[in-house]
Amino acid sequence: MPSDKTKKLLEGLGKITDSAPKPFQQEKFHSYTNRYYPNTIHQLPAIYDKAKRKKDEDGDEYIMIDRVYGGLYGQNLTQKDGTEYKGKLYHKRRLITSKSTTGEKNSFYSRCTVTADGRWFDNGGLPIEVPSKLEPEKVKTAEEIEEEERIKTEKSKAKEAAILANLK
Repeated sequence: MPSDKTKKLLEGLGKITDSAPKPFQQEKFHSYTNRYYPNTIHQLPAIYDKAKRKKDEDGDEYIMIDRVYGGLYGQNLTQKDGTEYKGKLYHKRRLITSKSTTGEKNSFYSRCTVTADGRWFDNGGLPIEVPSKLEPEKVKTAEEIEEEERIKTEKSKAKEAAILANLK
């Protein structure tokens, strides 16, 4: 028979898990830079046409948008609801043609960011429609694939030889 003191200790042990921290909740952070004030300079994709409009402190109308931010340690996507996107971000290049003031056409590639679920962003982090002219994907030939495999096997054999030399 356990004593009263032992019973109290056992009851106290059962209550330890009640005070344990709850699972981590992703914090929502509404950034001022995720606000988009409608203008004629940048056109948003059609999915934002029916977005809920809000008013700021000055009475100007805006909508919340997804936005890509970059820095020294990579890029992240802050979604319109304030959460951070946890999926993978890919980089593509789109072809842009512009006219100079003299009427001369210049074509150049501009970097884009694409999410795994198909959302596109320009190099400023703003959402865009899917571009029609993309840089073609580089397809590796059989010789390139074979060469990569040969290099990998050479590296693994060299590592193995180094490990065996250290064991002796």
